[in-house]
Amino acid sequence: MTARTDYVIRRRLRSPRSAAIAGIIYAILTIIGMVLVSNITNDLPADITREWLDAWSDRASVAIALAPFAGIAFLWFTGVVRDRLGEHEDQLFATIFLSSGIITVVLLFIWSAIFAALMRTSSLAAIGLADDDVYVFGFALMNRIIGDYTLRMAGVFMTAIGTLWTRSGIMPRWLAIITYVLALGFLLAAGWAKEARFILPAWVFVVSVYILILNYRRTHEQAGADGPSADD
Repeated sequence: MTARTDYVIRRRLRSPRSAAIAGIIYAILTIIGMVLVSNITNDLPADITREWLDAWSDRASVAIALAPFAGIAFLWFTGVVRDRLGEHEDQLFATIFLSSGIITVVLLFIWSAIFAALMRTSSLAAIGLADDDVYVFGFALMNRIIGDYTLRMAGVFMTAIGTLWTRSGIMPRWLAIITYVLALGFLLAAGWAKEARFILPAWVFVVSVYILILNYRRTHEQAGADGPSADD
């Protein structure tokens, strides 16, 4: 085995591992953040008071702090998965896949920035510099960003990657079918179910674990293939 061939094999084995680790990190951080703020963003406007905001401020701070790292991990997952396609990449769907992934992260950052601004505004409201109605508007805007835009862009992201997987054959058909079904649900009914925001990180987690298992098997197969020739 030449040094060039060995480098290519090691790079291909390393890429899915990086994607899997990044995807798992994204899924864990996002699910933790969504669980922390689920009661905050789902409560009725009438329940939003200054005392209520003070009671949830610590959880909100943790969720806001986790959001940038979750976004970075998702971008890493997107880039490495695209790199894994290699010569099987279709320029049209790869462009849609990459751009929709970037937009999804941008919307996540906007959601987090609005959330941080609302929590900062609570201190201004306490001294009479802000009106309580700003919270009603802010939380309504946050829910629209997640349900109407972020998850629908995630649907586009999943549709593109499902198509690339189907055409290239690098992932099993059952996973591509699940991806298509979830993507269709995001595109048509993302804003109807509040629990839908947990589906994207759950999907990324499943894909990442599968890639990690696949990488583990290929690593051992490659080690077994190289073993007999080690003394040559």
